[in-house]
Amino acid sequence: SPSFYPETWIGMDPAQDFIQVPVLKEDKSYRTIYNLFHKTVPETKYKILKILRVQNQFLWEKYKRKKEYMSKKMSGLDRIMNERHLFHGTSQDVVDGICKHNFDPRVCGKHATMFGQGSYFARKASYSHNFSKRSPKGVHFMFLAKVLTGRYTVGNHTMRRPPPVEPGSITSDLYDSCVDNYFEPQIFVIFNDDQSYPYFIIQYEEVSSTVSI
Repeated sequence: SPSFYPETWIGMDPAQDFIQVPVLKEDKSYRTIYNLFHKTVPETKYKILKILRVQNQFLWEKYKRKKEYMSKKMSGLDRIMNERHLFHGTSQDVVDGICKHNFDPRVCGKHATMFGQGSYFARKASYSHNFSKRSPKGVHFMFLAKVLTGRYTVGNHTMRRPPPVEPGSITSDLYDSCVDNYFEPQIFVIFNDDQSYPYFIIQYEEVSSTVSI
């Protein structure tokens, strides 16, 4: 049903795996993403070239199902905190692969596995910028993803999945994600790609420094 997908989505051919739709500057979501990005990435150093909305019906359906499943096991406040909008810096050559297949926890550990061998997401764009490799034309790429972080615990580099909530119990639920710091988490690691959705792509470049004479 149409209401199943975000209301901002435009019609698309079901045969297409995904489409990337430019977000207009006058859209509310453009301003929200702009502010979130520039909260930690200075406008004096980097400027946003464009923001694209990723529409992938198959990935959205999987994400929604996972969200419903996780919500059933949570109380009110946890349910609100379950979903976050987090950044993920990457290089141009893998952007379309992520739009089609989602963030792959098996390969995302190429850069960092300090808090577990999964897909890494950050609250601050400035952190994700470290993993956003400049393209030959000087463009950087970063996703703003929807991520179901659920119940989390501090991770370590040996983890291939989150640890059990009740250690020693074979039937224990596992935590949903791992973090860098329990009390003030900045980095979230997920091990199941159904827990993320590549929502927006931010393309940005370095502001050329003006020389005053």
